[in-house]
Amino acid sequence: MATRNKAARGSSEPGRERRTIARTLASVAALVALAAASTAHAEGDGAYGRLDGDVELRAGAGASFANGGPALCAQGAAAYLSTAGLYAHYTDALSADGAPVARSIASGVFIQPLFLGRYASDLERGGPWLDLFIDSVALGVGAFWEAPPGAGLAAEPGLELSLSLDVPLLDDATGPFLGLRGALRFRGPELSGDESRRDAQRALLAVTLGWHHVLRAHLVDAGDRGPAQVASQHGVASARSR
Repeated sequence: MATRNKAARGSSEPGRERRTIARTLASVAALVALAAASTAHAEGDGAYGRLDGDVELRAGAGASFANGGPALCAQGAAAYLSTAGLYAHYTDALSADGAPVARSIASGVFIQPLFLGRYASDLERGGPWLDLFIDSVALGVGAFWEAPPGAGLAAEPGLELSLSLDVPLLDDATGPFLGLRGALRFRGPELSGDESRRDAQRALLAVTLGWHHVLRAHLVDAGDRGPAQVASQHGVASARSR
């Protein structure tokens, strides 16, 4: 009888070990699947890195085209939550013959109205390239100053209205972008009604290659960080006094 009991216990132990191993493997497989699903969800969350920080810095250079020939151009911008920000744009004809404008400087504000609305409505489903491209539509308004050949910048600024698009070269908000920007410019004399000062150059098209970088400037929680830092400093001071 004792021999039979030992044999029964011996035959059941391998079965228990196999069941334990099977449960362990199933648990590992479930964790791997969950991790893979979480990674896939993070990569396709619709933000593509735009919510990893609150400020996006942009810089680029390329060529601009207007009446009188092409010119070199450079631009920079800072956007808050990929929604609104400030921009600056510079063009230089490099003393090209026949260019009515030797160089120009423009600056103003812009808004990208599509990102937060589409993200909140769960419409970011077209893939990173398409979503980033659609959300890059920006409307801008600002002032510009021009310098004719052989002269300095005009003292009286003009009005600039712009529309821009950015084509991502990677599937992330931080990376290289191909920029396309069109602007309508109205000089100061035109705005004041001086018909005799109207020139042919009014539209400007710029094509640039640039880099966008999302970073944490803590503008969102600036009001919360102040009291927290003060409390932390008081705590350190009290600890030192002890």
